[in-house]
Amino acid sequence: MDIEDTKSSMKVAVMGGGNASHTIAGDLTLKGLTVNMFEMEKFAQAMRTVFETREIEMSGVVGTGKARLNLVTSDIREAIAGVEIIFIPLPGFAVTPYAKIMAPYLEEDQIVLIIPGTLGALEFRWMLWSSGCKKNVIVGETGGMPFAARVIAPGQVKTFHVRAIVALATIPGNKGNLVYDKVKGLYPFALRKTVIEPAFGHLTPLLHPLGSLLNAGRIERSHGEFYIYEEGMTPSVVKVIEEMDRERLEIGEKLGIQFPTGVEMMVESKYGPQGTLWESLNGSAGLTPVKGPTSLESRYITEDIPYSLVAWASIGHLAGVNTPIMDAVINIGGAIMGINCWEEGRNLKKMGLEGLTLEQTLTYLEDGKHPNLGEKNV
Repeated sequence: MDIEDTKSSMKVAVMGGGNASHTIAGDLTLKGLTVNMFEMEKFAQAMRTVFETREIEMSGVVGTGKARLNLVTSDIREAIAGVEIIFIPLPGFAVTPYAKIMAPYLEEDQIVLIIPGTLGALEFRWMLWSSGCKKNVIVGETGGMPFAARVIAPGQVKTFHVRAIVALATIPGNKGNLVYDKVKGLYPFALRKTVIEPAFGHLTPLLHPLGSLLNAGRIERSHGEFYIYEEGMTPSVVKVIEEMDRERLEIGEKLGIQFPTGVEMMVESKYGPQGTLWESLNGSAGLTPVKGPTSLESRYITEDIPYSLVAWASIGHLAGVNTPIMDAVINIGGAIMGINCWEEGRNLKKMGLEGLTLEQTLTYLEDGKHPNLGEKNV
């Protein structure tokens, strides 16, 4: 199925009102899909213009035009009724709340796609079951955003970069082809066997936390004038990132999966040129102009550490891999945030993996049948 096949037939919903939600809603509308957009009532005022006009004006490298959405609502039941795919391009902390509010209204054979996921698909699926939802729902995730974009004014989005490839997988993994066939014409998705692969093939947890923590003093003194890729990715900072990358790759070896290196991810996504990781980062025409973070309350820390690195390290511990750099980042980040990231983040319990062996985990990822649920399996 290509994009021409989907234009007259596919109805989708996009959750949230951030940069990525606006971009996906606008872009898919311009591609000919019927798009519903949902934002929680408590946040709806921030996108009042879109609620009033149902329009998003797109500009930049993805394309230009004024997209008129089918529906913009704060009624979740209305938003997801009759749609084939529900896109959740939201921060990690939104996964559980959205699973809870959607659980009563999801329909048989709907697809939920979390962009990006970092094992958020596991958390979402486990929360659906915990909330009493027994519908046959496939939950997928990607290994990153398909683009870099910003809301530049109410109802206006500008895109700056389009990735060359976006890894995609589902839970259960053996349903991946069903999802891929529906979405492959929308963005440059590449199907993977299980959600482990896109989760660990995601650049931001590798780059953002250490790039921010090792420049913490500079960020706090910068008064908003800081460029993490242009200023912060110095040779010494990149050396520590490379050490954490080695931990990530060792986790892959224990799981029997060859993850791409940091450099390979940079080149594959067309964010940077071939070379060392320092050369790729500092030669990135797409990343070096990116400003920020402007404070240590940035999602580079508050999301990427508890909802990405905790997930990585937790799988690493399950696989018997020592992750001293990841663990240190999680602990130091938690001290800065004033929270226990191991308890509040995406741990094994929240992913439904607590108490499972590595073999049981890998089987569950593939067939979706949880060993502790028996006949209750969805």
